[in-house]
Amino acid sequence: MRLMRGEELLVDTRPHPLAFAGLYVLYGYVLTVGILLWMRPLNVRLPEFLPVEGEVLSLWVVLVVPLIIASLIKISWRWALASVILAALSTYMRMQGYPLWLPEVAFGLPGILSVDFYRRGHRYYVTSRRLVMEKRFLTVRKRELPISKINDVIVEIPLLGRIFNFGTVIPLTASGLGVGEDLALAGTSMKVSRFEVGVAGGRGVNVPRARTFLALYGVPDPDRISGIISSLIAG
Repeated sequence: MRLMRGEELLVDTRPHPLAFAGLYVLYGYVLTVGILLWMRPLNVRLPEFLPVEGEVLSLWVVLVVPLIIASLIKISWRWALASVILAALSTYMRMQGYPLWLPEVAFGLPGILSVDFYRRGHRYYVTSRRLVMEKRFLTVRKRELPISKINDVIVEIPLLGRIFNFGTVIPLTASGLGVGEDLALAGTSMKVSRFEVGVAGGRGVNVPRARTFLALYGVPDPDRISGIISSLIAG
């Protein structure tokens, strides 16, 4: 990063290795399922009317069900969809005479490596005049935020962050940068003659939230960094 004349670099950091622990766990779980099936195939006896092998059915249960639960927790269906695609691909490969575990290993191992490259692709700078947040992974996303535009600083520290001293520093601006919305909806309907009438309502609550290139995500020693930013705002 190039500094402007008279500008001083105060912080140069990137996310803590455990900041993306959730992704490591999910990819690691898929890889573990593949390795276990490779090392010790499951021979489950099934009734004759079921048109699948016991090992294939076991893969669907062990792989798909936990990742659907993970998708519900993360409020994202990408992992559920990925698990179904992997299980279907494994089933097809078994029908063609190939190893059942191959798609899981081919997906999990590169996935773990890509998470580390993804983490290292984030870089955050705090200078005497601005915040610079960038992500270089496949594409480049960069955000520069003048200190004068920051109204407040929020620090979020997860459970692992309390143990290993890392967390997310979210700068808030008057334009709404760093704020997302949690929305709750409720509705009801009533059938009148041949028509159905419905009423719905909702309430939104603004909460601090930003993508990894719009905040200092999972950075080590977040209290120190937020203190530096706060002192710049006050000064």
